[in-house]
Amino acid sequence: MFGRGKPHRPLRLIAQAPEDVAALAALTQDAALRAGDLAYDAGARHFTLGMSRFCHERPGRALRAPSALRIASVLRVQARGFDPKSAATPLSLLDIAVETLDDPAVALTLRFAGEGAKDVRIEAECVDLTLLDLAAPRRARRAPDHSTD
Repeated sequence: MFGRGKPHRPLRLIAQAPEDVAALAALTQDAALRAGDLAYDAGARHFTLGMSRFCHERPGRALRAPSALRIASVLRVQARGFDPKSAATPLSLLDIAVETLDDPAVALTLRFAGEGAKDVRIEAECVDLTLLDLAAPRRARRAPDHSTD
């Protein structure tokens, strides 16, 4: 648990099967980050996303928690629609899609909001994702708005 006051249990979730990815995708939808928060360590074969996760699991409250998503057993990473070396580029995570390649190998696509297609495709030996809250959530400036107005 974090800090004083009403206890908050940090998220500590794993996905080890393609059907598990949907839950992590829902919990990370609307996460705010910058391109510099994306890190691929080819030697260790993992890809990490540092983010300010909107807490969809706490309805009625606009909260964000500093979080990390780690994808292990990574074979290849490709970015499209933005320069991952431009560290200040703001990103908002929309979805994480999973495609089975040669079972158990998968391709995970991290889709980001904005004009044109912005995504990162990650090929991995298997589904091996970990989502961790790093600190207690704080009040968000505003809730995400998905209206089409």
